[in-house]
Amino acid sequence: MNPKVIFFPVIAFASLVILIGLFRGEHSIASYFALRESQTVLAEAVDKLKQENSGLEQEILKLKKSKSYAKKVLRDKYHITDEGEKIIFFAD
Repeated sequence: MNPKVIFFPVIAFASLVILIGLFRGEHSIASYFALRESQTVLAEAVDKLKQENSGLEQEILKLKKSKSYAKKVLRDKYHITDEGEKIIFFAD
């Protein structure tokens, strides 16, 4: 029997199986691109969170080093007053 006669159907069948696998199933091209897109989105989220974390670390260092800055933050952000002070709200 001629080897080309056996070789061609085997190659054709293998190619068909590979092509079907590329377009169907868990490891298809579509799922690959979806995973790649979600990886990009997650990488951007991680970068954003790293920047936010860095800003918070700097804020913590400022609060630890400067009592006047800590007092300013307490007054402005949390509306904490000194003893004997009163808060007056004005209607707009």
